[in-house]
Amino acid sequence: MGEGSAFHALGLDDADDLVLRAELMRRLAAIIRDRGLTQAEAGSLMRMDQPRVSALMNGRIAKFSTDRLLMALSDLGQDVELRITPAKTAKGRLSVGV
Repeated sequence: MGEGSAFHALGLDDADDLVLRAELMRRLAAIIRDRGLTQAEAGSLMRMDQPRVSALMNGRIAKFSTDRLLMALSDLGQDVELRITPAKTAKGRLSVGV
């Protein structure tokens, strides 16, 4: 996932994780927008204060762990499923599917 991303282009060691978190944040923001939730309403559902939701909506990736983003998706009524399969290369990849 995202091997041509800006994170990869910068040669960051955690590029795969950053791409994963960015995608999770993008999906959360889309759900919040699609439901027409205010940041306060979304925060109440996700157990976050409004400034934290603002950080999420503005892509402040460093403020969120993968775990916290997964929990927020669950809090917004999304089923989250992790699937582990053998990699086709020496190193596996992280991805988000629908």
